[in-house]
Amino acid sequence: MEKYTLKASKREDKTPNRIRQEGNVPATIYGPTFEPESIQFCAREFSRLPAAAFSHLLELDFGTGKPLNVIIRNVQRKSTTDSVVNVEFYRVRLDKKLTVTVPIKFVGTATAVTTWGAQLLESAVDVEVECMPNDIPDFIECDLSLLKELDSAINFSDLKVPASVKVLNPLDEVVARAVTPRSTESATPEPAKQEAAAT
Repeated sequence: MEKYTLKASKREDKTPNRIRQEGNVPATIYGPTFEPESIQFCAREFSRLPAAAFSHLLELDFGTGKPLNVIIRNVQRKSTTDSVVNVEFYRVRLDKKLTVTVPIKFVGTATAVTTWGAQLLESAVDVEVECMPNDIPDFIECDLSLLKELDSAINFSDLKVPASVKVLNPLDEVVARAVTPRSTESATPEPAKQEAAAT
């Protein structure tokens, strides 16, 4: 698992709007056994973080040589410009499991689609897992080749995850399904057509 780093500093004694005007973002760090901390960081550097950083361990670098391990719990954005207004970080203990959401990566080819003309319906795009902070996967694969017949489905129980990772979603919920084409569903069976004509 790749680690991501963001430079940060203790929040200056200024109003949140003033901090934002200077190109920084006010933020809060909290955790079950830690006192909340108010910090700030460069908005531009935060915007350069890859999407994976939002579901993985993030190191906050305060320039002390001892980075703080956190995960991003909430990002508040301005509705009109989508600019970041505030961020909440959850402080992580490396010796305790935590719950995170990671993306689902669809791989393989569904025979039900290529052979039977089914429509592929992806019902979930991410999965909630429990694991140690250093075991957070980059993604969880969903093998579409399991969809061999019309109306077949892949549930969360079918996802292959490392032994160190536990899926928290209901295992019987659907991740992807091969749906029968509408034209096939709406087609009237031939005997029924003949009976209707005779009537």
